[in-house]
Amino acid sequence: MRRVAGFGLLALGVVIAVVGAVGAVAFGPDDRMTTGTREVDTDARAVVTRPAVLARYGPQVSVQVELPDDKPVFLGLASTVDVDDYLESTQRVEITRYRVPWSVTTKDVAGDPFLPAAPTALDWWLEATSGVGGAQLRFELPDETVSLAVLAMGDADLSGLRVTGAYEVPGAFGVSLGAAVGGLGIALLGVVVAGLVPAVRRRTPSLDAAAFVDDEWDEPWLETDPADADTWDDFLEESDPTAPTRKPSKPWSTKLTPSRKPRSAKKQKPHQAQRVPSSEVSGTDRVKEDA
Repeated sequence: MRRVAGFGLLALGVVIAVVGAVGAVAFGPDDRMTTGTREVDTDARAVVTRPAVLARYGPQVSVQVELPDDKPVFLGLASTVDVDDYLESTQRVEITRYRVPWSVTTKDVAGDPFLPAAPTALDWWLEATSGVGGAQLRFELPDETVSLAVLAMGDADLSGLRVTGAYEVPGAFGVSLGAAVGGLGIALLGVVVAGLVPAVRRRTPSLDAAAFVDDEWDEPWLETDPADADTWDDFLEESDPTAPTRKPSKPWSTKLTPSRKPRSAKKQKPHQAQRVPSSEVSGTDRVKEDA
């Protein structure tokens, strides 16, 4: 179970790291993901996007168009309903699908070669700009269905059209870089949990009898009986031979054991010599007494 969890963390970390790295490379430090300059092959007077191309909400988009020979061009963003009504009978190229950085699917729609009215005369454009030889429009994608239209003005057409687009997401580079680093951390955690890297164990030193042969083992072990010390400090000092010599403790710090009186012996009467009757005393003893 632990190995399965480890491999799952490893796979998840690798996916997050790859996505983060791709995002960091795509956006770059300026938080812009650009398509580069791409050429649209058409000789129509209108190029318009379908709703699915700009279906995202929030990112800021920058679009730049260029035409050779200083042809006048119009670039505008409007509701898809208004753009469809305006170009309903006009020959045009519809961009039906777009993938970053540049992968488009187009559709040619037949119709009249001219625009029904000058685009600059219409007031329902959400964002619009025009120029000679090129134009650039920068806008934030709204939450409604919109389409972007590139229109040729006057008698010109859109042959030789080149388009450069960019998505701008503030903080995208930092978020992508953080995701890449976090993914690597999760992957390393998965490697450890799965046991792909052996744990580092501390080696126990081998016991060698010769290593214990030392002069310090020849010294006698200091044995001290706590009962021989007057106080605990004295016991510690007597246990440590390197401790400095301490002055003897004061008499009041020594525990004195009251002396016991010897058990009193029974009083005995002084020994009295037994008197012997004079009749039993021999003559020699009498002579000794007289002497």
